[in-house]
Amino acid sequence: MADQQLERFFRENFPVIRAKCLRMLGAGEEAADVAQETFTRLCESGAVHLPPEARLRWAYAASTRLAIDLLRRRRLGRRLGVEPVARAPQDDGHAALEAPAPARHADERLAARQALEAIAAEAPPEELEVAVLCRVDGLTQPEAAEVGGISERTVRRLLGRFDARLAALRGSTP
Repeated sequence: MADQQLERFFRENFPVIRAKCLRMLGAGEEAADVAQETFTRLCESGAVHLPPEARLRWAYAASTRLAIDLLRRRRLGRRLGVEPVARAPQDDGHAALEAPAPARHADERLAARQALEAIAAEAPPEELEVAVLCRVDGLTQPEAAEVGGISERTVRRLLGRFDARLAALRGSTP
């Protein structure tokens, strides 16, 4: 892949991947780090030679897995009594990419992120990946199946397991 094509792909898609990571992680600096690591792995893996749509699906799935790994490390750190250092929001030149969310949704997003962290410590990676793709990123089941390289039936099965796990976490029935 020519350097200009790779640079263009990065410029066009880094904000998309970063915003996705920001929805999952809630920390701008961590989201940018995960997005950057995604593109580093894209280059190292040889996935840069995939067609553009396949390359983006690869980056989307890889960033989901990396963010889930970070959520798990956060949860483990809390269990061990090591609280993560809170990072202040910084102007990193991407502020215009994200519209400020209304305050009433901030508590909902925080609760969802905390539930995701709790589930991330227990759930299998493929279940979490599908749940994030559908429940956090808003992909349809066919889209999640395509990104994950699995069948729609498997997506439905994994979402069912995730929903049951979430209901148990909340103390209700699915």
